[in-house]
Amino acid sequence: MQLLRDRIRRALGIIFFDKKTPLGLQGDISHILVIRWDAKIGDSFASSFFFRELKKLPNKFITVITSPALAPLYREAFGVDNVIEVTKRPSYKTLFDIALSIPHVDLAIHLTEGMKMKDLYFLYKLSPTNIASLDDNVARVNIKLSDTTKDMLFQEKYTYLLNMLGLMDVDTTYIIPDVARDKVISGCDNSIVINPFGSTRYKSMSQGKVTELLTVLGQCFPTRHFALLSSPATREDAQKMINCCGANNVALLEGVNTIEDAIYCIRAANVVISVDTAIVHIAAGLKKPLIAIYPLHGNEFNQWLPSPSPLTKVIFSHSPGINADMNNVESHAISDALSMLLSIEQ
Repeated sequence: MQLLRDRIRRALGIIFFDKKTPLGLQGDISHILVIRWDAKIGDSFASSFFFRELKKLPNKFITVITSPALAPLYREAFGVDNVIEVTKRPSYKTLFDIALSIPHVDLAIHLTEGMKMKDLYFLYKLSPTNIASLDDNVARVNIKLSDTTKDMLFQEKYTYLLNMLGLMDVDTTYIIPDVARDKVISGCDNSIVINPFGSTRYKSMSQGKVTELLTVLGQCFPTRHFALLSSPATREDAQKMINCCGANNVALLEGVNTIEDAIYCIRAANVVISVDTAIVHIAAGLKKPLIAIYPLHGNEFNQWLPSPSPLTKVIFSHSPGINADMNNVESHAISDALSMLLSIEQ
């Protein structure tokens, strides 16, 4: 019913708020607006270089709309000129006020694959000269990126936009802020940090799978120290996983309560092993040896993978259903990948 409701609302949004605009980049581009109100941390880090590289082009003013939680990251770490905060599920009145407060936008970037009615309403009220999006079916979108960039990683799509704006020599190094230790209790220097928790239960490993993995890794690498990463919401589950595993060189990272705490731990680690979540992009941004575990739906291309690197090994977990299944990955395949990364380290 919710899916049907969303489809009806989108159809109405297209009827009332969509209009055909000339294809291709129109006019001079000075004011660029990036819509990131989805509050996804990993995607924010994967696109962080875009804001630094834009400043290499003359006469560029950047506005970002994002969540209150991510606003400091865009202001302080990414150096965005103007950051507008919006809470989840803003009202139409809020969107109207925001659109009214923003000076004319030459290029709005909204890399969503399916605009909802509120997206269409906001862009209608904003009325930018150009809109770049992955939703090719919206007539107002004149920079249609879905088919054009269908075989590109998410971060490569931002490189494509920079090329389109005239910057060809792009430094794609992510911006990861340097953070203090704060309340992290555990020593994580020279450890192998493992994160089995994704953004949903489907993107997380089960307790049984993590217990098996910890046991295998602990026994295969008895001289190495393994540290399990968790959040306040998953800490109890993480402790159970450690208690059930048959290795004595595995411990819980204590005092990790924020994304800044996680960044500190990853920066100190030797190797990072993580399921598909923000931790992957943070580790890639810090150029850490990384084993990234992603769901695999048949032969479907996954645009959210980390960029190819000798320090990164991607292992897939076959997910035959609609949802991800992170438990169909061989623990020994992860062990073999870790051996390869440790040999590079040596």
